[in-house]
Amino acid sequence: MGKAKEKKNSAPKKKRSFRGLKIFLSVVLVLVVLAGATLGGSYLVNRNFTVSFYQITSDKVSSNIRIVELADLHNSEFGENNSKLIAKIKSLNPDLIVYAGDMMNENDGNYSVLFDLSDKLSEIAPIYACYGNNELDRQLFYDKTFKNQLEAHNVTLLSNEARNVEVGSSVIQLIAISDNVKQFDVSTNNAKKFLNNLEPTDNCRICLTHYPELFNEKLLNRNIDIAFCGHAHGGQIRLPYFGGIYSTGEGFMPNFTEGVYDVSGGTKVVVSRGLGNSSEATGIEGIEIPRINNQPELVVVDVCWY
Repeated sequence: MGKAKEKKNSAPKKKRSFRGLKIFLSVVLVLVVLAGATLGGSYLVNRNFTVSFYQITSDKVSSNIRIVELADLHNSEFGENNSKLIAKIKSLNPDLIVYAGDMMNENDGNYSVLFDLSDKLSEIAPIYACYGNNELDRQLFYDKTFKNQLEAHNVTLLSNEARNVEVGSSVIQLIAISDNVKQFDVSTNNAKKFLNNLEPTDNCRICLTHYPELFNEKLLNRNIDIAFCGHAHGGQIRLPYFGGIYSTGEGFMPNFTEGVYDVSGGTKVVVSRGLGNSSEATGIEGIEIPRINNQPELVVVDVCWY
């Protein structure tokens, strides 16, 4: 007798195929849930800010100086009328408050968030500021009176200029640079000319500039002791071990996103992650790269004489 032929059964294949589809859909669902949780968690976290403290030693000051830096507010508010932000800064008891640019948005003619905040903060300590790209574009293309209006709210806005400031028993020199990397060497702009003509000083020289990427080359070896910068928004999305992944000034994997950097010439470059967000990185109005693992930040620097 011949051997009976076994009938092939295709059911297991279908079962395996269906099982694979279930696994695939489950993975997709988990990824969607994780993405949603990440974005939702980031949204909640980004409604509050953290405070980062740094200490920098300088033999050019005779007493300790506390400086609070705000950057990239972009008209954001923490508490009604920024009450949480104001209360925290008041509790820090700063000697100086500095704005490192982009405190508002160039296409928004309502300055009330910035002006109301400045009125309150100026009761705590003197405020000095540099232009960010949003303030500068607002001044140049939309509202020639912006600078005068801001200064009427007790903010000293510097642009490619220097100012000696007495703080306690010390005198520091504040300088502000308004031009970004592309504008820096343009003959009609003033940053390079200003720096080339800047007289030496024995005082601690502190630079306010919105653009940390200037310290890749343009502002190296300029006898700057400390710089306060913003602009990078912390790299937008921060990954463990890698840090921020994108900034408008440097592109992907930027050199400057947060913290204090030591650069050539002995300058300590302080980069704030900023307090707000904008659509500048996407170039599409109203569409922002979300801040992920990148909580808004208030920066405190204690410049110590010892």
